[in-house]
Amino acid sequence: MSGYSKWDREAYVERVGGPDEAERRRRTLMARVDGYQLAEIRRQRGLTQSDIAEIMGVTKGRVSQIERGEAFTVDVVSRCVEALGGELRLLADFGDHTYKVSSEQLRAS
Repeated sequence: MSGYSKWDREAYVERVGGPDEAERRRRTLMARVDGYQLAEIRRQRGLTQSDIAEIMGVTKGRVSQIERGEAFTVDVVSRCVEALGGELRLLADFGDHTYKVSSEQLRAS
């Protein structure tokens, strides 16, 4: 017999205060995961938070917020990815076709 039980999503949603709160928590967790991955890429490239801050024109504290998922808008992520030497590619999927938003369009907004 296993010590594990099946996850009850409905009970979780009720416990945290409803579907809106459950979704907010899911988005927060995903931002943390994505921020952690950006931090890993930075470390793999031998860069410090100060290096990225200088390239982005922000404070080291702001880079720390990004890497913790606390400042995670499309614009912020795009600027961070570019500071790391990459390009953010935003793709909208309509089922029968896709639309790619270029990083230049993200910066212009």
